Amino acid sequence: MNPLVPQWVVPLTTVVIFAGCQYGNYNRNRDCITPPMPLGTLSDPIWKTHESGAEASDLVIHEHEWVANTNSLNDAGISHLMRIASRIHQSQFPIVIEPSSQSVRAETEHQFPIHNDLKLDMSRRDIVVETLMKRGIADAQARVQVGPATAPGFESFEGESAYSRGFGGGFGGGGGGGGGGGGGGFGGGGRGSF
Repeated sequence: MNPLVPQWVVPLTTVVIFAGCQYGNYNRNRDCITPPMPLGTLSDPIWKTHESGAEASDLVIHEHEWVANTNSLNDAGISHLMRIASRIHQSQFPIVIEPSSQSVRAETEHQFPIHNDLKLDMSRRDIVVETLMKRGIADAQARVQVGPATAPGFESFEGESAYSRGFGGGFGGGGGGGGGGGGGGFGGGGRGSF
């Protein structure tokens, strides 16, 4: 017996554990067991929040969908805008035009292309509003705004890695063949093991 635990604690704990819901009416045992919640009770609200955020993100026209520092959409941007126009009646979210970030300011010393250009952003907004109004979206003026994207984009190295993983198959692309001929160790030739 453990000298730190009095002798009466173990029997009392045993009685309490086994008596639990048995005290008095033996049929009360059923009332003491909490029925499980239906599947999805806790996770469904989380998934709905994610889905809602993804829908809002679908309505963002990103900077890379424009031709360099112009107000002309590239092919991907035109296609995206047409998809937005066809789905906009089903959504309550605004259409967001990501601000430019690669403009040159003449008054800077080195003239690096790292600045926003509000005139260009508003010109891009006008193009999108005009296009949507031609497609029958009457409230386009109120729905289109310039602002940051709801989800951050990839940095160049992240995009390259994600692009490469898309063609590697499996999960994570394997471990690089650390087993030396497949005879053990980690990896296994560069492809995922699933």
